[in-house]
Amino acid sequence: MIKINLLPTKKKPPKKVIDLQQQLIFAALILVLLGLGMGYYWKTQQNRIKMLEKQKAEAEARIITQDNMLKEVKNVEEEKKKVFEKIEIIEKLKKNQVGPVMLLDVVSTALPKGVSITSLTEISNKVSIDGDAFTNDDVVRFIDHLKASLLLKDVMLLETNQTTQDKIDIYKYKLEFVYKGL
Repeated sequence: MIKINLLPTKKKPPKKVIDLQQQLIFAALILVLLGLGMGYYWKTQQNRIKMLEKQKAEAEARIITQDNMLKEVKNVEEEKKKVFEKIEIIEKLKKNQVGPVMLLDVVSTALPKGVSITSLTEISNKVSIDGDAFTNDDVVRFIDHLKASLLLKDVMLLETNQTTQDKIDIYKYKLEFVYKGL
């Protein structure tokens, strides 16, 4: 026969989660939190790596730009140096240009009638003149005029010779002096 108990029974209390189950749940929870923490850390490190790579690329681009600018500055400095050298040369030419013009002016002003110049050479401010004159007095007058110039010094007659050219007696002379300049 079957027995049926119709009396109210006590409800059984729910099974308590045993300690091992609690530890497993706690460990799973810690693993999930640890996984989330590591994922967050990995993501921030990846973002930091990308940011540093971007900064590195920007720095390299800046370096290339600055290298190009440095090359341009060097080119400009070289051009500036060349320009200053050219200006120096021009200034020297201007300075030297005045000297020969003034020398020729002094010599042509001192040249009396009857005296001609066949050659005039200037080496390191030392001038040599060869020429012809009709009389010896004309040569002396020419030398006196040259000695009177403030731009000339040490005027000396080296030689004078009487010769005949086209049946005319002439005097060939050689003289030298130092051109002081301005």
